[in-house]
Amino acid sequence: MSAKKNFSCLIIFLLFTSCISKSAQAKLKGKNVNQVNKKISGVNKINISSKTSRAEYQPTSSYDQIISHNYFTLSYSEKDEQPEWVFYKVCVQNYNKLTRRTNDYREDPLVKTSSASPKDYKGSGYDMGHLAPAHAMAQNYKAMSESFYLSNISPQKASFNRGIWRSLENKVEFWSSFNDSIYVVAGPILDNPIDIIGKNKLSVPRAFYKTLISFKGGKAKGLAFIIPNKKSTKSIYTYVTSIDEVEQITGIDFYHYLDTAIQERVEANLDVKKWLSMK
Repeated sequence: MSAKKNFSCLIIFLLFTSCISKSAQAKLKGKNVNQVNKKISGVNKINISSKTSRAEYQPTSSYDQIISHNYFTLSYSEKDEQPEWVFYKVCVQNYNKLTRRTNDYREDPLVKTSSASPKDYKGSGYDMGHLAPAHAMAQNYKAMSESFYLSNISPQKASFNRGIWRSLENKVEFWSSFNDSIYVVAGPILDNPIDIIGKNKLSVPRAFYKTLISFKGGKAKGLAFIIPNKKSTKSIYTYVTSIDEVEQITGIDFYHYLDTAIQERVEANLDVKKWLSMK
């Protein structure tokens, strides 16, 4: 692997949020370590909470609207009036219980074709469901408020949004407590929608996915979930799959910036025990 790619893999850990993970060192190889470390002092001067370009690290997009807010990036589907995916990073510092939920649902001014509106959901029977969860955006007020842009929202059945989807969000919070950081991509399965709502004709997805890569102590692990957009009393582990499987269904390449060997290993995993292992 080239020194340039080693350095690129490290930069994402420093740019994406204010929680800096030790496991950026997972990408550093042998003789390149010293060379990369010499450049770290310059990287630290970058405003890591700004919308610095993340183009090298985001998933691939089927659309031409990539929007970067301060703490998450998304690909917006105009025809479905919702995100194709939302990409964000969490660590234990994200979950600040002192940051109050803002509930300021509103259109996203950065969507050039205009985003969906809260009016689209009125009387629809569907919740405005977060892709990057509000409680995972609790680093500060700005991050919390940005999570309520409709570009981060998708139509979800209430029993799904307030049930198993929330359970999965809470599990990610728990998993963040024993990892350096977790990279998350969440999104809807947009083909074969189960309904159309609102003046802007929002597609109601048949299912949602969440792909996860965790970093700890120089090691990376991966896991994914696909859950139907309906009530479920089953364990979230019933819906475990591999990141590779989600890529096949969606056509999205999620973690292409990783070293090839690491990417192939973590994206193939669907073993929950490996994901939960502290080793």
